[in-house]
Amino acid sequence: MTGTIARKEILANLLSYKFYVVILLAAVLVGTSLFITTMDYKDRLADYSLIRPKPGEPIAVNPPNPLAIFAKGLDESMARSFEVSSIGITVRAGQKSGNAVFAFFPTPDFLYVVRVVLSLVALLFGFDQVSREKEGGTLRLMLANPASRGAVLLGKWLGNFVSLAVPFLLVSALGIAVLSLDPAIRFSADQALRLALIIALTLVYIAFFLSLGILVSALTRRASSSLVILLFVWALLVFVLPNLGTLAARQLVDVPSVRALSEKRQQVWTREVLLRIRGEGDWPSHVKAISAENDALEADYRVKFERLVALSKNINRVSPVASFVYAATEIAGTGIGEEGAFKQEVVRYKSGFIDRTLASPDAGVPDYPAFRYAYRPLDRVLASGALFDIAWLTACGILFFALSYVAFVRYDVR
Repeated sequence: MTGTIARKEILANLLSYKFYVVILLAAVLVGTSLFITTMDYKDRLADYSLIRPKPGEPIAVNPPNPLAIFAKGLDESMARSFEVSSIGITVRAGQKSGNAVFAFFPTPDFLYVVRVVLSLVALLFGFDQVSREKEGGTLRLMLANPASRGAVLLGKWLGNFVSLAVPFLLVSALGIAVLSLDPAIRFSADQALRLALIIALTLVYIAFFLSLGILVSALTRRASSSLVILLFVWALLVFVLPNLGTLAARQLVDVPSVRALSEKRQQVWTREVLLRIRGEGDWPSHVKAISAENDALEADYRVKFERLVALSKNINRVSPVASFVYAATEIAGTGIGEEGAFKQEVVRYKSGFIDRTLASPDAGVPDYPAFRYAYRPLDRVLASGALFDIAWLTACGILFFALSYVAFVRYDVR
């Protein structure tokens, strides 16, 4: 019976203009997003080829990540150029698109389209699955047959999920196939696996909102009422709650501004230069003092900043939408955790530079090795928090479907 109802839902969707409108909208948005973010990636890749340091230059710069086409995250921050010297690390220009229009109209990436548009599409497929059938009188006729309410609800869920998942997978596969034809874009085997995981996570995200839509439909008597409620809940989950944690965490954790940190570093540098002018100590000892104090300032800042980030993430996870974004960006290598690992690698690079400079203060370090950053392996990414976010999103979807079943069992079809 479940399969029969699922086929009935798929056929009803295929015969409905709503299906073609929302699928066409999603296809256009996904295709447009992939095209424009691909052009943006190529521009930043060309920028990287210009600012890439010459052999022996103590400059740390990371090439743009091709997975940023799908989940841009903090890739622009990680692709900045960091100049290493005896007084610390100086942030130079980043790899940004040369088109100034992007500053006014930022292009939504694939992840943004999924987070905002596909979540709304999933709700549109689920908001009237019970209440509309009740208003039309078909739900009473359906339950008059020897079929359990659980089988009916599962059939409705499966039919609508397939109606959403199959077109989405086809559009995504077509977009990835077109990207693979571009010689400027190459995905390694690890990146291809990560991309497959992001697509699979997107299906879990769609299932979550579909279950939410069916739950609200099973709690209301009219389809119009369920639509209004779901629009409010959607705005709350997608826009309000994911930003609430950051605002709340800033009131609880005191983090000094970047400007204050810069001024403290400049004070340390000025003090040591004055001491050197007065003839107090040799230059290597002053370099060690500058490096040590700057490292202490950076370490204190990182501890406070990481505490702020952790608290913000935990509060934001009240909305499973935040968990979806965190997991997808971490898997793509553009998340908060990856950026933190990258900055730690830059600090280690600077420490090695200081050690080499002090070892040969007169000769310099013309043969200093080039900076290389290796992205964290996938198992480490999952263990450091992405797996928890995936599990939380999945658990919320299962919970909402279970609540839908409870509400549907008690639903008055008269």
